[in-house]
Amino acid sequence: MSDNHPCESFASAALAYARTLACAAVEVMVEQRTTRISSWESAAVLSAVTLAPQEKISMTVCAYRASGLSGRASGAVATEGAVRKLVDLALKRAGEATPNEYAGPASRYPQVEQGLGLYDRRQPQLTDEAREDVVNSNIEDVRSVSGVEPLGFRYTEQVLHRRVLNSVGLDQFERSSRYTLWAQVKHDGNVIEQSVHSRHFADVASLPLGADLAKQVARYADPQDHEGGPVLLVLEPRAIAKLMAVVTTAFDRRLVEAGKSFLRDGRRVGSEKLHMVDDARQFGGLQSRGFDDRGVPALDLPLIREGVVGALYMTVEDARFHDARPSGHEASTSLWPGNLLLRCGTRSRNMMFPELGEFVILDALVGDDQSWFNIKTGALRLTGHFFSSDSGSEPSYIGVRTIRTTFPELWSGIQEIGNDQQRFGFVDVSTWIVDGLSLE
Repeated sequence: MSDNHPCESFASAALAYARTLACAAVEVMVEQRTTRISSWESAAVLSAVTLAPQEKISMTVCAYRASGLSGRASGAVATEGAVRKLVDLALKRAGEATPNEYAGPASRYPQVEQGLGLYDRRQPQLTDEAREDVVNSNIEDVRSVSGVEPLGFRYTEQVLHRRVLNSVGLDQFERSSRYTLWAQVKHDGNVIEQSVHSRHFADVASLPLGADLAKQVARYADPQDHEGGPVLLVLEPRAIAKLMAVVTTAFDRRLVEAGKSFLRDGRRVGSEKLHMVDDARQFGGLQSRGFDDRGVPALDLPLIREGVVGALYMTVEDARFHDARPSGHEASTSLWPGNLLLRCGTRSRNMMFPELGEFVILDALVGDDQSWFNIKTGALRLTGHFFSSDSGSEPSYIGVRTIRTTFPELWSGIQEIGNDQQRFGFVDVSTWIVDGLSLE
């Protein structure tokens, strides 16, 4: 890394300034994010338009006084004067804080070896024409499906540099790239949207998001009547991925110990078929990284081990209290889960479905995740597009319906898991067959 890189100079400036003040210790995280966007909206332009690149440098400073006092300050920085103001603010907040004997910067851990596949080496050679072609080709794919209308497409490309530095000798640096293609389409009054993500441009450029979304929404037409009541439920992987991404917050040890999560360490919460690992070192994974925002490399965590809560996310302070190693999942203001890997089964859908009799399929969820899930009680509302089938016959669309349950009830009802492992964002998952739920 060059000595004049902003992540280098600003972090070093913050540490040097803090040493002139009444700081017992200090921890600094600097992030430089460069973003390029190519977008299209149906009511605005004929083809994609690329905006000028935007660059933002942000910093988080944790200042520690004696007696376990600590304060945090975050904000954008462009000058060393702004850096000093953040250090001053963090130190001021430390003086007003409640003492915590476990507060302090993270200890030094060996940095993860290179080879995580975080940075796309093609990135410097990308052109606006290539970016816009990703959007325009997907628009044409949508228009090729009769009756489906593209509403909006947005390609986002980000290059991220991070440096974490503290006064006990920790110094970590990382560069990564991330590409996202978001799309929204409409058919027969139904509007659906979805995103694809990757560390590498070629992946996003080659995935047929527009065609897949158009085919999906075209199936949501002419809903048939279907009685409510107990059902055997088939959950599509794309729906499961959203649910499992949302529930990671419940594995935060701070929330569990405060009684604000429905989970408990070592509690059985599901079928023995359910096994989920958080792996932040997966090659090319969307949530892979060498270290978190405290500079701690992530551990592999078996969050659910054969239906039992196997591990919880643990901050630096929690780890000191429990005399353990922090898990390496802290962002500046929140939990930072890694890649979620759910164990797949051994049988295909074609093998499983003919044996099921009558069942319903939750094809895709609707609404935002805030309406799905209560983290304290585990209550869960599955509202989405449903189909019905009988022994694997051609599914019939039955409209937008709802199943009210809880996460433990859903997980405990898993009868079988398919072998059709797919990746959606940072979740790898297969089809679930769940019994014991009721359709409204």
